[in-house]
Amino acid sequence: MMSWRRLAIEIFIIVAISALLGAIGPFGTSVLPLPVRLLYWIGVALVGYIFYRPVLAVARWLSEETAIPLWLALVLAAALASLPLTFVVGFVFSGMRSEGFSGLRYNPAIFGDAFPLLYLQVFGIGIAIQIAMRLLFGDVRAENSEPALPPPAPRTPLDINELAFAGRPDAAFFRRLPPELGNHLVCLEMQDHYVKAHTLKGSTMLLMRLKDAIAELGGLEGMQVHRSWWVARSEVRAIRREGRNIRLELANGILAPVSRNRQEALKREGWL
Repeated sequence: MMSWRRLAIEIFIIVAISALLGAIGPFGTSVLPLPVRLLYWIGVALVGYIFYRPVLAVARWLSEETAIPLWLALVLAAALASLPLTFVVGFVFSGMRSEGFSGLRYNPAIFGDAFPLLYLQVFGIGIAIQIAMRLLFGDVRAENSEPALPPPAPRTPLDINELAFAGRPDAAFFRRLPPELGNHLVCLEMQDHYVKAHTLKGSTMLLMRLKDAIAELGGLEGMQVHRSWWVARSEVRAIRREGRNIRLELANGILAPVSRNRQEALKREGWL
């Protein structure tokens, strides 16, 4: 689930990029006065964000649940979201005048032979903004660096108390937890830039990547069951199946989703 902080940062980036485009005046907008250009680019970009954001979220979900590569799912989503946005851009641009915006207009020239070019321009800008977002937030690097299937978990689990307090390098993660939460780790959940660590006594948010948190767990037996979830094997209490969807019921009542592309690995390890 996206945080308000993430939403504010994304909107700020959208406004900053669109303001830069307004200052440059590409794609024939240089004939408009600067204030009108800024109004046009910022307004269109914010409307585009409304089109793009939910479609891209669906694309990421689709990539998790199928064999479609993430980059391809995002490109297809951008192509889909760009179509209605191109119509919006066409109507808005047709109503732009030197004195300001005169309302939505239909221009046969724009919606005729020029429409494919306008669509490609909208699609190209959408892809560029999407790449900028992913580079700034690091999502693409994190997702691409994760293997499609996690390596097998260690066969011999370590006692969690020994792991947490033996002073070994792989006990680093437990030193991040507030003392009142104890060290009985149930699962890890990725939320934007944060990892939410769930113990039997509660939860806390840690500013780090999920794969880094997993690396700090060392020999604690568990597996990454989803792009956003790691689960301690000893804390699984039941397996819930709903058609092809599988969720793990954990000791603290949380239901952790299992991605379809990780189900085979879990079966090999005897989880399912």
